[in-house]
Amino acid sequence: MGHYGAPDATPPLRVLLLGASGPGWYAATDDERREVILPRLMAVCASWLDMGARLITTLDDDILKVGQPADTDHTWYLVYEVPSLQTVSDMLHAFRVDQDGARLDRWFRLEAKICRPFFPIEAISRS
Repeated sequence: MGHYGAPDATPPLRVLLLGASGPGWYAATDDERREVILPRLMAVCASWLDMGARLITTLDDDILKVGQPADTDHTWYLVYEVPSLQTVSDMLHAFRVDQDGARLDRWFRLEAKICRPFFPIEAISRS
């Protein structure tokens, strides 16, 4: 077996954001979702681009699942390339910031996994 060095943590980094709707989302009215929650979510996600995050892909695990997540605790996943660990901290913190009574952590859970490209597969896509 060959020797590999330590994983390269040189920016840009990849971040996998694991999200889920919480009890607040399910308790919200359709009007609150449409007029408050989703516009705030869209504004926060747009602000991430201003922070230097580049969206790579999104996944929504709702094809074979309904209701509040219970098995994996997450139902949507966002993959970004980010310039720094601080960017990830700022992205998550944006869910805690109250703007006009809208704090996204009232309705959603969000976690981050800091990653790097999976080099064997990335090599295939470059060849």
